[in-house]
Amino acid sequence: MRIKRSLQAAALIAAAVVLGLLTVQGTYALWNATASTAPGTVSSASFDVKMTATPNSQITTNMTLANDKPANLTITPTSTLLPGGSAYGGVVVTNNTNAGGSFDTAITATKGIVTSTGDGSLALNVSVNAKLGTSAADCSIATGYTVLGASGLVSPPVIKGGSTVLCFQITLSSNAPPSVKGQAVNIPLTLTASQLCGVPGVC
Repeated sequence: MRIKRSLQAAALIAAAVVLGLLTVQGTYALWNATASTAPGTVSSASFDVKMTATPNSQITTNMTLANDKPANLTITPTSTLLPGGSAYGGVVVTNNTNAGGSFDTAITATKGIVTSTGDGSLALNVSVNAKLGTSAADCSIATGYTVLGASGLVSPPVIKGGSTVLCFQITLSSNAPPSVKGQAVNIPLTLTASQLCGVPGVC
């Protein structure tokens, strides 16, 4: 029982899941089309993608900030991570572009190198799984998760004004050593938004 208590104390980890936009793929290729039009006003469109953390849904940001820098979004699961147990969090991603015509996007989540404080043993004893959800509530349902591998998790097409939900499950090994006590873990994730179509009348 003493070992279990020490692991439980260590499991009060703030799983800081950092999400940020790295690239927007395909934009120029899709916009490099020509068409005749009557004289008028030409205005540019914005490719805005909004991220909202779950369960702490008050934390919201655009993927790209006003200075064109990628944004970071911290997701802190509300549940305690116990040996052999899991904690859950996720992000709701909304396609907020104001471009005309069809403007579908796909969102890809990939995992970076997991690190932890102290001797690093906590990082070696957590696994990261992921799934797609239809609402933020789906992220707290334990079923449907699979290992977040090298290819990442890819959403289905997200239409203009639509959203997708990416859910993450962090599991602590039931055999975690006592050395994880007092450590905190950082699980970096990267979100990439790719434009699937941006030519009105073609998609």
